[in-house]
Amino acid sequence: MKIASEKEREFILNNLNSDTNKLLLQSNEEDIDVKFCVKQIIGYNKAKEKFPSLLEKNNLLFPPKINLEQTSSEQTAKYKASLFPKNSTLRDLTSGFGIDIIFFAKELKKVYYHEINYELACIAEENFKALGLDNIILNKGNSANDIDSLEETDIIYLDPSRRDENNKKVFLLKDCQPDIIEILPFLFDKAKTICIKLSPMLDIKLAIKEIKFIKEIHVISVKNECKELLLILEKSYEKEIKYTCIDFDTNGKINKFSFTTEKSITRLAEKKELRMGAYIYEPNTSILKAGGFHSLCERFEVSKIASHSHLYISEKEIEDFPGRKFIIKTILPYNNKILKTLSTRYPKANITIRNFPQTVSEIRKRTNVKEGGEKYLFFTTNKENEKIIISCEKS
Repeated sequence: MKIASEKEREFILNNLNSDTNKLLLQSNEEDIDVKFCVKQIIGYNKAKEKFPSLLEKNNLLFPPKINLEQTSSEQTAKYKASLFPKNSTLRDLTSGFGIDIIFFAKELKKVYYHEINYELACIAEENFKALGLDNIILNKGNSANDIDSLEETDIIYLDPSRRDENNKKVFLLKDCQPDIIEILPFLFDKAKTICIKLSPMLDIKLAIKEIKFIKEIHVISVKNECKELLLILEKSYEKEIKYTCIDFDTNGKINKFSFTTEKSITRLAEKKELRMGAYIYEPNTSILKAGGFHSLCERFEVSKIASHSHLYISEKEIEDFPGRKFIIKTILPYNNKILKTLSTRYPKANITIRNFPQTVSEIRKRTNVKEGGEKYLFFTTNKENEKIIISCEKS
């Protein structure tokens, strides 16, 4: 494994904003491996987006781009580290580049790093030294083959690989490596708590069917884009699952909504309630992913526009609703006459579909309404199964 020399480190720092393709075309300067330096420049700039606070140490090493794309962001890693008691010990069986481990190590008593990719483990080892983290025990090798020999810890953490042998993404649990379902009984012999990070594309209901003893499910979004599912398991746990929906907004503020078992009955809005001056609420993506539709109605005394529309309405403005808020300006029927004149009314508008048979691009093509502006158009279906267009402005 190569480590940057002082001259190469200087070259990297001087070229962080350079065109990396042009740098590769230039011949190697004396004592400078340009190809290696370009990989570090690409890594640095990717890291600046995902975990900027670690870059105060300019001598960190970065792996290939694909490994950086797979790693957690600083926000999500910090959140996970906050979930466990500070005197805990944690074993990460699939540590990768080690961002999760770094933030676990900053909060917990002791953590164990395991990684099958030898080069990746060596890079992580150098970075742990650079960051002054002396409570990380590093192990290079296939941890899934050595479970019997592991010492007990309070927590075992896994982020199974979601790529197949051809490096294509997979989303089903059975296609991940290691096979969680197969090794889970053995893991509970080594820790009371198991924490599993999964793809945001995974069907949560399917995960509940396949994985036993789930105590908590955390759905984590950044800027309203779902990034991670986190399952916390406790051996023999059979009570209600607690769902926690997290969204880090554009200002870094954490929006949080928690619920347990969903209620089976939700109040649906009457047609007369959809009127000018009423408020429309669109829940955060993490809540939609977790399926907390009915809990929102109970918590905030709002009504759903329709069973499957996932938009909510209220006479009053709710300051702490976990999502976007709008005030209705008008309700339009969805018909050919309205569609022909829609671009005259709204030359530019932000379009969202909820429980609607057409895509946004199809609607734009048909109506010629351009993207952007201060107006928001929700194409949706009401309680009576009528297609409608709700014109709003942000509240």
